[in-house]
Amino acid sequence: MITSNKRGFNLIELMIVVAVVGILAAIAYPSYMDSVQKARRADGTAALMNAAQRMEVYYARNGSYANATLANTNIPGNSEEGYFNITIQAVDADSYTLRATAIGNQANDDIKGFEITETGAKTHSLDGSNWTTAGWDD
Repeated sequence: MITSNKRGFNLIELMIVVAVVGILAAIAYPSYMDSVQKARRADGTAALMNAAQRMEVYYARNGSYANATLANTNIPGNSEEGYFNITIQAVDADSYTLRATAIGNQANDDIKGFEITETGAKTHSLDGSNWTTAGWDD
């Protein structure tokens, strides 16, 4: 009688492992992407804080926010990591509103953008048009 000592996996065992890994990946990947998008929000809020600081420097030098543009305030058009587009939405002599709008892959996030005013009031938008004062921490 010849006995062989076979080692390794058979096809059924291998298919069970592949199925388990697939199920785990299907659960983990959406959660991971949600966490990535939430982490990228910091890019937009940091860019707005930087832009607000530059607007205050502009005001200190000119005595007014009037005629402030991205170019003459040295505000970059995009956030540092490139996930948000920075714009000046409204500006007059005594007030401004800055907006960071999600672009690229970040546009798939629940929060589409952030705004800040000269008073420091912070808002965010869930659909790109309705702005809520619920805060930036959502």
